[in-house]
Amino acid sequence: MSNAIQQIADNMLHLWENAVAQPVKMIRIVINPGDETMLKAFYDYMLAIDSEEEDMVFVIALPFTSAMEFSKDVLQYINKQIEYWNNAKKPEDIIFEKVEWQADDSTINSSNAAQTVVENLNRLTRELVNGTDMKCSFVFDLEGTADYEGCRQWFNQALSQPFDKQMVWGTGDIIGQEQFGKLMTTYQKETVSIYPPIDMDGATEQLAEQAANEDRSDPAASDFRMALTRLMNSVKKGDAAQTDLYARKCLDMALANVKKDLNWLSQFVTVYTILYTDHINHKDLDMALYFANKAVEAARLGEGKLDPSLSGRLLGSSLVGKASIQVRKSDWNDAAETYRMGADAYAHCKDYLMQAETLRMCGWCWEKAYDTERATECYIEGFRLADKLSSDLIRHSSYPLLLLKLLESRKRQPSVSNEEINLVLSRAIGKDWEDFLYEYKRNLGKYHGMDQQNMDNPPTTVQ
Repeated sequence: MSNAIQQIADNMLHLWENAVAQPVKMIRIVINPGDETMLKAFYDYMLAIDSEEEDMVFVIALPFTSAMEFSKDVLQYINKQIEYWNNAKKPEDIIFEKVEWQADDSTINSSNAAQTVVENLNRLTRELVNGTDMKCSFVFDLEGTADYEGCRQWFNQALSQPFDKQMVWGTGDIIGQEQFGKLMTTYQKETVSIYPPIDMDGATEQLAEQAANEDRSDPAASDFRMALTRLMNSVKKGDAAQTDLYARKCLDMALANVKKDLNWLSQFVTVYTILYTDHINHKDLDMALYFANKAVEAARLGEGKLDPSLSGRLLGSSLVGKASIQVRKSDWNDAAETYRMGADAYAHCKDYLMQAETLRMCGWCWEKAYDTERATECYIEGFRLADKLSSDLIRHSSYPLLLLKLLESRKRQPSVSNEEINLVLSRAIGKDWEDFLYEYKRNLGKYHGMDQQNMDNPPTTVQ
């Protein structure tokens, strides 16, 4: 870990160790929204051989499903970890002792599913740390859980069981989205909550500053990254004054350097993209459109001067960003025209997938403007790109949405016949293209709104 991140992890570990030292059954780590990545990094840190954590730690990364299934999954998960330990090659400096333990789920039933897990882990704890002053911690990473009500009931049953005095369980919770607060209240004597001070924004700035100090081969780029990091953090915090300050600093740096290197045009686009995204989030669409236009202006300066692979994508992404704001304003004709220009920019750099996607959005806007003929023209033009895309890329992208739009259009014939569609798609996707599109459409419900995605966060290039 870097110094900045490790300092956070060390502070978390100190709080954890103080909590583990208490006679508790369960520890809840409560974090702020957005700090989930640091929590996962902390779990990894506890598992690392070179960490200062001296107790035994198991991290059980499983979503809760149902009491019976979850209990079986937990025991199987731990069983696998023990098998890995027993069978893995160990460094010479590690004293190896085979762990004589196997999970026993024979007594699991709907009335005591959690009890069986507690009994098994009690037995494992005694096998691992009996006769020492160590603790054995089982940390539950429940990411992906949908049924938190059932999950709370499962933990409630578990905490009602006797725990070995050397066993501790742990889990995480997020302020404002807390799932286990009431459980902690119910078992006040058996549980404890810790609130680690995680400042990821500050750590990110430290990392950027550290990188800038270590790599002075390009001081201008290093200083810009530092200012850009602070700009993004100020936006995240909603500090308008700091956002204005660091935006100006970034733009001044870009202006000073673009005279020597036109690639710095991409940094103008990056800053303006951050600013218009911030204004979108604050529902100030007029200012968002202002900064989107500034991004387009900066990108256009690279036409004919930068490599087409950069200038085309830079202009394309800027136009897509502008169009997404026009969509929010319901300016369908303007949005369609902007998407049209974006498609042309992507064609210039031969990014055929983004060209097709931008044509799809152009067609969608024309549909919103009740101009089905123009919409169909966009879908047909996108369809003509099928031969330029690999089957794998088609199957794992939004391109099938364009094909579905084309097939639904009553205006496509005689421009595109069924025979041509069959010939092109059989070659591009495979002879099962109809079955593939049927399944793709059937599954769209799982990704509600995907067919109307506006690509609100277009890619930008940061040097």
